[in-house]
Amino acid sequence: MVEFAVLTGHLSPRSRSAAVARTLLDELRRSGAAATEVAVGELPHSALMARNHRHRAVHASLRVVAEADAVAVVTPRYEPHGSVPLRSWLAMSPSEALVGKPVLPVGLGTVRSHSVGLGGGLGTARALPATFLYDHWFTETGGWSPDPRADDLLRRAARTLRASAIGEIVAA
Repeated sequence: MVEFAVLTGHLSPRSRSAAVARTLLDELRRSGAAATEVAVGELPHSALMARNHRHRAVHASLRVVAEADAVAVVTPRYEPHGSVPLRSWLAMSPSEALVGKPVLPVGLGTVRSHSVGLGGGLGTARALPATFLYDHWFTETGGWSPDPRADDLLRRAARTLRASAIGEIVAA
């Protein structure tokens, strides 16, 4: 079974970025793959800032990513280079954890720095072209929900990530 990790920074469960992560996770799981969210923003910040990879929760998060076949990184619009916990987590992750692995940056807005900023933290990963969504492609429903445009783009992003992990060619 193909395994995916979806890294998220410090996201409010009711944010657009959280809706992006949920939709991406759901689509990957619908394809029959295992997909795990690694909520880096919920890890103890003291362990992240001290680069304490032996902390139980941090160690478990690093293991999930090391065992994944491919990774998506969801960044919020207000932090185009990823949140501080996410950048700290990437800085402390072993370099071999992402070697040659397809990594898909996904963010809100058209800020080019999302993928460029994360690029340094991705090390020797195989960065895929970033996927960007607009804020107005989400509707407030007691939380945010993607409209058909966002939903379609996230489905295509999930297919691209899946195909990259198993070596398929995907038609656009």
